[in-house]
Amino acid sequence: MRWGLVLAALIFTVPPVWGGEDCKACHVEAARQFEGTAMAKATRSDDFKQEWAGAGQSPHCLSCHAPSGGEGVGCADCHGTGPHPFARLSIPGTCARCHDAPGESTVRSHQASLAARHGLNCLTCHVKSPKDSHSFLGATNPEFLKGAANLHLAVRKESGTQVLVAAIRPRTGHAFPGGTTGRSVWLLVRGLDASNSVCWQEKRRYGWLKGPKGQWEDATLAPDIGANLELAEPGRKGAVRVEAELVYRFRPGPFDEPDPRQVTVSRATMTLQ
Repeated sequence: MRWGLVLAALIFTVPPVWGGEDCKACHVEAARQFEGTAMAKATRSDDFKQEWAGAGQSPHCLSCHAPSGGEGVGCADCHGTGPHPFARLSIPGTCARCHDAPGESTVRSHQASLAARHGLNCLTCHVKSPKDSHSFLGATNPEFLKGAANLHLAVRKESGTQVLVAAIRPRTGHAFPGGTTGRSVWLLVRGLDASNSVCWQEKRRYGWLKGPKGQWEDATLAPDIGANLELAEPGRKGAVRVEAELVYRFRPGPFDEPDPRQVTVSRATMTLQ
């Protein structure tokens, strides 16, 4: 009888261990918000499926995209499975578990940014307010992406020759693009003649690249620095005007392959003198 009372006391006093489904019973709004995020269905997108197939369906990818074996990230994957109530998450440490995985440097690059030095962290930009704490805005929201970088055009003279400078300046507090290796940012620069026909075109890709030995190399745009593309003689072939466009893409592969979800982040134009 005495042991029965002890066992009953333990059952009713030790906090339970919560899994993802159990969290919804009390945290209804948080669960509703999270279910609408890309993280919650991280293995369902066509982009991931294409990239995963290209990686030979490596199980290492699922350690971040579906740590608990579901179709995406679950509550316990971030909050743990210890006694409830859980401790507040360490930010950006918790995010770094996946967002500094091989082929991503989002958190590492954030820690070296002006944003981090000013005390800003992941939640500053990726959550609207405390009441939306599990809604997690990101690149999959087109409106969130617009204005994530600025594009500027200028011309300088060098040894009697004009040089066009296309300057990309990210406004993100981390590498741009963030996210997985399949994402990329493309700079398109075109020279147009008086009839608005394209005389010449240049393209540059920024994102993760595979090296000659199959290793991933970081060629993303650094926060606060970005990159400059310089092109000699922009007025060649009769060009009188230059247009530039910065495009964010989710699909791996060359720019010629269609990506219906791509977003134009910034545009710039200038007339050549």
